[in-house]
Amino acid sequence: MVDVLKVALGYQQHGFAVYPLAPETRTPLAGSHGYKDATKDPEQAKKWWGEHPNYNIGLGLDGVLVFDIDMGHKSEANGNESLAKLSADGRAGQIPSSYVETTPNGGLHVFFTYPKELKLTSRSDLFSKNGEKTGLDYVATGVPVFPSIRENGMYQPLKGHKITKLAPAPQWLLDEIQRVSHPNPVFGGSTVYQGKRWTGRLLDEIVNGTSTGNRNDFLTKIAGKMFFTGAEPQTVYNLLF
Repeated sequence: MVDVLKVALGYQQHGFAVYPLAPETRTPLAGSHGYKDATKDPEQAKKWWGEHPNYNIGLGLDGVLVFDIDMGHKSEANGNESLAKLSADGRAGQIPSSYVETTPNGGLHVFFTYPKELKLTSRSDLFSKNGEKTGLDYVATGVPVFPSIRENGMYQPLKGHKITKLAPAPQWLLDEIQRVSHPNPVFGGSTVYQGKRWTGRLLDEIVNGTSTGNRNDFLTKIAGKMFFTGAEPQTVYNLLF
């Protein structure tokens, strides 16, 4: 059996703040302030989980966001399928290797760091164009973590991943989070997207070119990226050669 208090103290020792969740839920305790109560004080942790070892653990997210990839448990949206489509469309790139937990619903929580000045909170259905469910959410306030349990299972870290080693959030994800968090003005019926997206950076890379000595490697790399967007081979050839 997992010693929940020991795990909570371990999170604190690694620099994370923790807070209690009601047993077998992801809901804060009645009368509490949820993630706003998160603390790094070990004495408070001992009081919470020493007296109530059945409490789940919530992790306060300070400069950390969780990319939540759902698997259609309620919304009927499959985050993996959404990511595959986004990658094929050139709207999403690779997910960096970072700390990952599986959720009781079979989804994934991928933990990333991000610049605190962005002041992120949470949002559901990222990359949605017309209000459709995507199964891709993000949270930057607080989340349940191992060894929290719910009626259908436990939050479990993937083998070989450590919460002390978090990768920075990929730029394509931050771009989308900022887009939905700060809608841009509309002119003439068209939304003006501010901030450079993945395709924008690719175009800059093509225009800026490279030094003569690296030309072959550069062309190979750019061609691969263009094929990744779904461009026709003739289009790639015309642009690069």
